[in-house]
Amino acid sequence: MDIVTKTFLFNLICLIFFSFVYMSISSDNFAALQPKDNITYIDLIFYSTTIQSGVGLSDINAVTDLAKILSMIQQLVMIASVFILIKVFYEKK
Repeated sequence: MDIVTKTFLFNLICLIFFSFVYMSISSDNFAALQPKDNITYIDLIFYSTTIQSGVGLSDINAVTDLAKILSMIQQLVMIASVFILIKVFYEKK
């Protein structure tokens, strides 16, 4: 398996992992921009996807320190994986 495929799979696993972490903490850690009944798992995987992709624009906001720290950790993991991909790619040349 090549490094690009491994990096993609790593990011996909991180996305799913963090969506479960966000689901496991209280929903009080997040606030929806458009008020609705509950924040669902689909909302949290959407939030995780926007954080992991680097876009960061979502209809859910992290409102507690715990949720903000977890979001920052996910962003740092994403940045590190891109850095490693670039480093490995250019070392092969």
